[in-house]
Amino acid sequence: MKFAKERIITVGHFTWSRALLMQIILQDSGIDCFVVPKDTVLPRGYADLRVKEADLEKALQIIDLASKETGSAKESAIHRIQVVRRIMVPVDFSDISFDACRFAVSLASKFKAEVKLVHIFYNPAIDVSPYADHYSYQIKLVESLREIEKSARENMIKLEHKLKMWCIRENLAQIHVKAKLINGFSTDEILDYSKVYKPAIIIMGTRGLTRDNYKAFGRVASKVIENSDIPVLALPSGTAKTIGEIKSVMYATDLDPSDYSALNRLIQMMAPFKIKIHCVHICFVEKKPWDSVKLEELKVHLKNEYKGIDISFNNIVSDNVVNGLETYIRDNDIDALAVTTHKRSLLEKIFIPSVSRKIYSETGKPLLVFHAKE
Repeated sequence: MKFAKERIITVGHFTWSRALLMQIILQDSGIDCFVVPKDTVLPRGYADLRVKEADLEKALQIIDLASKETGSAKESAIHRIQVVRRIMVPVDFSDISFDACRFAVSLASKFKAEVKLVHIFYNPAIDVSPYADHYSYQIKLVESLREIEKSARENMIKLEHKLKMWCIRENLAQIHVKAKLINGFSTDEILDYSKVYKPAIIIMGTRGLTRDNYKAFGRVASKVIENSDIPVLALPSGTAKTIGEIKSVMYATDLDPSDYSALNRLIQMMAPFKIKIHCVHICFVEKKPWDSVKLEELKVHLKNEYKGIDISFNNIVSDNVVNGLETYIRDNDIDALAVTTHKRSLLEKIFIPSVSRKIYSETGKPLLVFHAKE
């Protein structure tokens, strides 16, 4: 039985802006595609445009038509290029969320992306019983809501100013940073707004996912990671504050077909920063021949597609997945982790503990989570 991989094919070499334009047009036609920078100077550099092998013929036809396209259709695609260059940062005005803002800006500076700061403030009115109509209570409720919203606006202004000053010191003053205030429940509103805003990635500061500190923003980050369809980068306290501090990333693979898409996205994101990628599979108790075959297929494919990319592939034997990954992280000086998660049924969520959560809580490293399309 052959491993059913998602092979990724290069369909063209374009200027950076043209590649983004073609990406929008292909995505409008339902084709998942990747823009891979070939130069470190953006947006004036060049990039490869890549698609899944199954979409190759359709993609080539669309690209051929798009190259001749003019008028309103082309203008619409150009306008929406910004959609795939957005970074969303949920904030709670803590030092940890400010670190997430700095990280987002440092990433945005390379891709000329927009950063959207989103704060969810709690609205006590959503918990009020329809029968709680006492006049004095209603007055206090309105006053309380006004104070909550006023405080949120003041804190957002302070955060924007603080971030602006940091950008000036780091020579990043050209980055577009916008803010959004929403009232409601944090997790629900973050997920709902991400579907409207359509960022390429959500970057969140978090206090951690361990039982000893499983509260406040840690719980929100955990739920967003579990339910979002958009890649989420969780940044624990005391780790990297900018993308420049990340020198190596470990992608933990379960040798699933979805790894091909996830690794293409990871390489696309990391390539401009010259970050080394370690693709690691943990073999439980002993190395299985079939796992070695699948890992070799993944290696050959990526090495052929990405000439010169700094990526290694390793099969590690361990009696515990998390312990095996933790040992590799320590021995290879890994700065951040990346994994792909799958939607699980209710029973699986109850009886099968989240490996992603375990990895994150045990290692304390930044965690980038991709979500497999079922």
